[in-house]
Amino acid sequence: TMKKALMATALAALVVGLIGAATVAADGGRKDHKARLSGFSEVPPISTIGSGWLKLRVNSSPDSISYELRYDNLTGVTAAHIHFGNTGGNGDPIAFLCGGGTKPACAAAGTTITGTILASDILATTQGIAAGEFAEAVRAIRKGSTYVNAHTGTFAGGEIRGQIRHGWGKSGDHDD
Repeated sequence: TMKKALMATALAALVVGLIGAATVAADGGRKDHKARLSGFSEVPPISTIGSGWLKLRVNSSPDSISYELRYDNLTGVTAAHIHFGNTGGNGDPIAFLCGGGTKPACAAAGTTITGTILASDILATTQGIAAGEFAEAVRAIRKGSTYVNAHTGTFAGGEIRGQIRHGWGKSGDHDD
């Protein structure tokens, strides 16, 4: 009957809505993340004209993190990676973006580097993240406890750095 069809449609819409809400809740609604990199964010600060930006997107199917990284006014970038650490402190690397692991060598300044981080790319830390622990790495990113930095021959500990924060919006909130 028409009444049964309408009730079935309403029930189906309710189930789809609940599944969507559960997915957003489990995800924390935080899929997009960004960082602006500068020498002043390094610990200790570095006086450099280098700058950069990072955009991350956490993907749930399959579990992966896609990224875009760009840095400018740097020479000889040897590696760039995500570290497990808060603002004002240093922490262990948890994933390479370029220059190590399974990632290619870092490109010349002014080039946008793109890639994907999988569970197999997650590095073990002395801070409690085990190798391959993708969910824990994502949790650290969502909590704002990660930063990205680019290392150079001149500043082996990192020349530019930025804390990874939630959001970048549709237009891509970064400096080109």
